[in-house]
Amino acid sequence: MALSGSSPLNQPGSSPGGFGGSKGSMDDPMVHSHIKEAATVRMRQGVEMAKQGAISLAGELKTYIQEGPAGVSILCFCGGFVTTFVGLIGLFNLSGMLFSPFNYLLDAYLCTFGVVTVLLEADVETVKTMSLLGRTAPFLEKYQNEVFDRAQVLTTLRGRGFFYFFVGSLAITQCTFCLLFLVGVWNVLMGLICFLMSFGINPVPHRQALPTVEDRSSAVK
Repeated sequence: MALSGSSPLNQPGSSPGGFGGSKGSMDDPMVHSHIKEAATVRMRQGVEMAKQGAISLAGELKTYIQEGPAGVSILCFCGGFVTTFVGLIGLFNLSGMLFSPFNYLLDAYLCTFGVVTVLLEADVETVKTMSLLGRTAPFLEKYQNEVFDRAQVLTTLRGRGFFYFFVGSLAITQCTFCLLFLVGVWNVLMGLICFLMSFGINPVPHRQALPTVEDRSSAVK
């Protein structure tokens, strides 16, 4: 039996399913409102997570800075490791050697400066206690002695501050809110902290130690 031309199946948009129904639901203001609300909630959750992460990072930085040059040395060591890693990522892009030789050379500089930082800030005594890296301790100690003899400026906080500030200024000017930018900000921050500490200024005040039993007894006397 032939179907009539006036059958509901042949009328566009008459079926609740199919493309017509989906298009109609997408045009519904209520659907748009629910999508907008869900996106807003997700965005607020992301902002809150980023805020908590920033607060946690700031707390860790404050703890290390409060320890003085020894704590800052650990932060500089971590920064050197990340700088080396970011530089290696750029060096693995061999096409950059042809199409953007300046950026490729910058990556080589960052990788080199990052390795220098890692070797300079590494704690030889701690490395000796490690099972895997313990064998590198003699090489590390020899390297640090060579640096101390040939580049004595890097043995001082002020010299390291200038060095880290220079490395950060190379990276921070290449882009905005990318890996190079973040590496640059970190190195500039470490440079400023080292420079301030060279004048006896700690950007973060030290914790006030609680009085011990001996202190209380001496105070009573």
